[in-house]
Amino acid sequence: MQLSINNSEIIIYFLFFILFPILQPITLRSQPLSNNQEVIELSSEWPLEIRDIDVNSTKIGVYEKFEISFDLSGEWDNPFDSNQIEVNAYFCTPEGDTLKVPGFFYQEYYPNDGRRLEITGNSEWKVRFTPTEPGKYSWQITVNNKGTEVRSNREIFESVNYNTNHGFLRISKDNPHYFEFDDGTPFFGVGMDREQGNTYPNEQIYCRFASAGGNFNRLFLTNGTLNLGEINPNNPRHDRGIGKINLEGAWHLDQVIESGEKLGIYHMLSLTNQWTFNQRWDDHAYNKENGGVLNSPVEYWSNEEALKYFDRFLRYVVARWGYSTSVFSWDLWNEYSAMPGGIDSTLSVPWHQRMSCHLDSIDVYNHVTHTNDAFLNGFDWMHSLPEIELISTNIYMIRNMADVAYSWSKKFTEKYDKPYVLTEFGTGHGRERAVGGYSGLDPQRRMIHNGFWGALMGGSACTALPWEFNWLDHEIFYTYLKAVSTFVENIPFSKRKWRPVEVESFRFKNEDDGKPKYRDVIVEGWTGNFYLSEYVPDIFKIDKRGNVDYPESLNAVLGARENTAVEFQIDYPVNGEFMIYICEVRGRQTPQLTVLLDGQEVLREDILPLDIENYQPFLHNQSYSVPVSKGNHRIRIENSGKGSFVTSFELKKYVHKNSDLEIRGLQTEDFILLWLKNQKFTLLHSLVGDDIQPQAEGLLHLKDLADGRWIAEWWDTVDAKKIKTDIVESKNNQIVLEPPVVNASIAVKLRKII
Repeated sequence: MQLSINNSEIIIYFLFFILFPILQPITLRSQPLSNNQEVIELSSEWPLEIRDIDVNSTKIGVYEKFEISFDLSGEWDNPFDSNQIEVNAYFCTPEGDTLKVPGFFYQEYYPNDGRRLEITGNSEWKVRFTPTEPGKYSWQITVNNKGTEVRSNREIFESVNYNTNHGFLRISKDNPHYFEFDDGTPFFGVGMDREQGNTYPNEQIYCRFASAGGNFNRLFLTNGTLNLGEINPNNPRHDRGIGKINLEGAWHLDQVIESGEKLGIYHMLSLTNQWTFNQRWDDHAYNKENGGVLNSPVEYWSNEEALKYFDRFLRYVVARWGYSTSVFSWDLWNEYSAMPGGIDSTLSVPWHQRMSCHLDSIDVYNHVTHTNDAFLNGFDWMHSLPEIELISTNIYMIRNMADVAYSWSKKFTEKYDKPYVLTEFGTGHGRERAVGGYSGLDPQRRMIHNGFWGALMGGSACTALPWEFNWLDHEIFYTYLKAVSTFVENIPFSKRKWRPVEVESFRFKNEDDGKPKYRDVIVEGWTGNFYLSEYVPDIFKIDKRGNVDYPESLNAVLGARENTAVEFQIDYPVNGEFMIYICEVRGRQTPQLTVLLDGQEVLREDILPLDIENYQPFLHNQSYSVPVSKGNHRIRIENSGKGSFVTSFELKKYVHKNSDLEIRGLQTEDFILLWLKNQKFTLLHSLVGDDIQPQAEGLLHLKDLADGRWIAEWWDTVDAKKIKTDIVESKNNQIVLEPPVVNASIAVKLRKII
């Protein structure tokens, strides 16, 4: 029989036979090869041998991943135990240096139906390496299996400089308060704390985040999708438990890190977590009841077996992700100070010193190493350790975030001469249970906005990082990101020495009657995530500028049994008001607010549940006004009932003013950065229903700056829109700016051009 084939069929057959060999590997790598395989075989009982070595390429860009994959046989029960099986690769650089890089056990997965992972193919071993200079590198794998050693042949790959990667992110040598890349390019972090990084929604969220200018995130390797082993699962598997690595979690982390590499997002990796010990001890891998080695969490700091297990964990983390330029730092703890024994320096300091030293010995890329404090202020004995290269602390339930982010960024950088990052902030744990979660409590995301700009103007290396709970993946959040990222673009933070802006005065363009005016002052104590000073004065004095003496002693919680009252010494310049805000109520019993002015009772009221839909005590947010005449007074606020409540205060007409704008900024000889915020643009005022009144145009006088001509770009930080561009001139070390109307918040960036 004769076959008849037309031209179109010839083309189809041709494409099939040409493209099939090319497409087949891609197809096989994206589909599960062994659907019936449900258990990863960890043990091996075969002669020691390295087989089937493969590399991802023999020509690699500088700062890109060179990956070696191979099969390995030998005798071991646990491939994560380097005492049983230790894999290293030795790389000889073009400059002649030898670098030792650990290898790791690996399993590929396939996300069936987009979520459930299925094992793909057989397990294997890998080494990941990043060349940091162009030229030829030689490499060799060495395996030690219980005292017996084998080596691979020495091979070569070439590194090429494509000029597409700035390198690893470091602490700047020019200005240790900021970050920069290996090639010297300055970096300012615009970020968030999306700590679990679930692979599937994270891919879309990361794209939106990066498109808005986001470039910095913190990930927890201890719970959720990225749990590498601290918490045992409900269904035990061979790769779970103490001394093991959850390979599914590791695969998820691979995807997140690779997304970061593509999108320019850099990560703090938090390696262990007080939450898993405090909240999930019954499921914890280190618990003896689960096959671990500890009777209680506090033993974790000094138990030698536990220390060795964490050493092995660090080795695996460095081996698998140390190569990546998307990994900025090893964050040894999330909130070490909330861990049992954490605030005992005799326990936590030696632990941190040991683990920092171990990381130094195995991480050839020298990532930044630090820890994280549960308390905003933390402890000097930890912050001052040379092994802790960066200060990282958290704060919750503060409603005036602008002042907190600004003042503490400034304090830490000045005192310790290290970078500071406020790594977590939010409306408070438990608030996610409110209707709408964090976004229901703060729909305008005022706290996020003010945390961003307060940290920036306080000299932080990064915006403060808001905690997730449903208020980050939103148009408002991305608009705030865009405003900050656009503003800081091309500012050489790490190449300058910055100091606070000196404001001479502010005047409205159209002065009315020339009479003195006074603005309000917020006084806010601490409700949590702050280590209160042991000394508490009988009376807190508030000076004429609105500053409280001993602010680190001011507890915002007034209880029936402890800290039942707080008393202030105040000096009003004119008749005004003292506002008491009861932000939340704690306990099931009824508190009672009593206020005494100069020893005379002026207010007594039971704090009862509000008759509103979906009332929740931690959203109480009621205000109480006490008129105060001009002059010196004492005002005492008591909980004369039961339970407890959380307070904030505001002194109306207390400080002499030119405007209600809060002005914060940084300057150098050739840059000036200013943030002008309406005083009422806070979460506190939003919660109590205090409206914002726009501020009229004015004249802002700055002093102590270089003479010359400057280009000034004005931005609306809420809408992320440029308002105007001016050319201004400074004379006699002074300059006069003309701020536009300020509805909520604006910023101006001045760059000297002559």
